[in-house]
Amino acid sequence: MICTAVPREAIDIVWGDVSNMLNKAIVTSAGKYHIDDIYRHLNEGYYNLWLIIDDKKDEKVIAAITTRIIEYPSKKAMAMDWIGGRRMMEWLPIAMERLTSFAKDCGCSHLEGYGRKAWSKVLKKYNWKPEYIAYRMEINNG
Repeated sequence: MICTAVPREAIDIVWGDVSNMLNKAIVTSAGKYHIDDIYRHLNEGYYNLWLIIDDKKDEKVIAAITTRIIEYPSKKAMAMDWIGGRRMMEWLPIAMERLTSFAKDCGCSHLEGYGRKAWSKVLKKYNWKPEYIAYRMEINNG
């Protein structure tokens, strides 16, 4: 398996394969994002797109990840915002190594990720620690 970045010029070539994978994560945002927003952000360079490809099975895409660099006042971080696909336990070690290396090359001091509580079980083995819990309350006006 390989984890590789997709050049901006190639997003349209792979978009059909990855949009459904990413959309499963995006629908958990309760309407804050739409798959079209992610596509636009990728093309604008706000997000980077990474693919996990099973090179032993006709280069089939099995997962997709979006990342972005965040510049805080005193440090930089790489955020992983949207992740979708299957067979995560197989590709996660490869992706962690590749994304961590890329983040270091970009001068980042840490990685950030956002997701459901269940992620903590999987990420614990890679020394990820929860930083905070986000709460949400819907307001119905009328």
